[in-house]
Amino acid sequence: MSDGGSDPGAETRRVVQAVAVTVFLTAGIAFSGWVAFGGDGSTGKQAGPLPWDRATPAPSATADATAPDDVYPAPETGAPTDLPSGLPSASPSGLPSAYPSGSPDASSSAAPPLTGSAPPAGFSTERDPEGFDIAVPDGWRRTVEGPSVFYTSPDDSTKIQVFELHGPEATPYESAQEAERLASRSSGYEQITLAQLGAAAMDPAQLEYTYQSKESGARRILDRRFAAQNGTMYAVLIIGPAGDRAQERSLHDTVLETFCPTAYCTAS
Repeated sequence: MSDGGSDPGAETRRVVQAVAVTVFLTAGIAFSGWVAFGGDGSTGKQAGPLPWDRATPAPSATADATAPDDVYPAPETGAPTDLPSGLPSASPSGLPSAYPSGSPDASSSAAPPLTGSAPPAGFSTERDPEGFDIAVPDGWRRTVEGPSVFYTSPDDSTKIQVFELHGPEATPYESAQEAERLASRSSGYEQITLAQLGAAAMDPAQLEYTYQSKESGARRILDRRFAAQNGTMYAVLIIGPAGDRAQERSLHDTVLETFCPTAYCTAS
């Protein structure tokens, strides 16, 4: 029973309750400060993240892997494929002696008529099973490798290469640009010409470059890309020794002047 004096237990409870209220108020004030001023207590317009919401920083992205520099493009690009291997770097002996001594630059060459023309002396017109006619030096042999048709000189030093273009590039010049990009990976690559031969989007494009073949030494590529009457795009290349530019350009001109899709050939 109580004698009317103070209750020690009640006094203890009041002290505990007061301490609890003080702790609660202090925590509330701290929380409000965090939301209002950010995690470090400094003033700002936006609240900083709560401590339990902080995410671990994401690692920085690494740089894209470098493309290998020893990738050789497919034949459709017209870049060197070294097929077949073992081409000598000496001057070709299978070229007709009737070549003119001079030939216009690629920048002044007109678009080929694509209706064919009579072959000059030392050439014969070939009606190729792939659907085109072309004048080829006498004695050259025909082979097919993938999508490409090749006519090769008797000494294997020089080739004519013909193939259709079915890549994503929409114009001859875009195709030549892509061929140049791929060819530039080749050892000893040096660009000589990359030009669109006209102002219209579908006008022909000319690419010329040299590179160093592992088997054949210094090589030159003359690459003309153009659209036929039916919209099909073609590439006609001359591949030969780098030192025989005049003869290779003359051969290229002759091949282009006589080339035509079979359905559009008019020369007898």
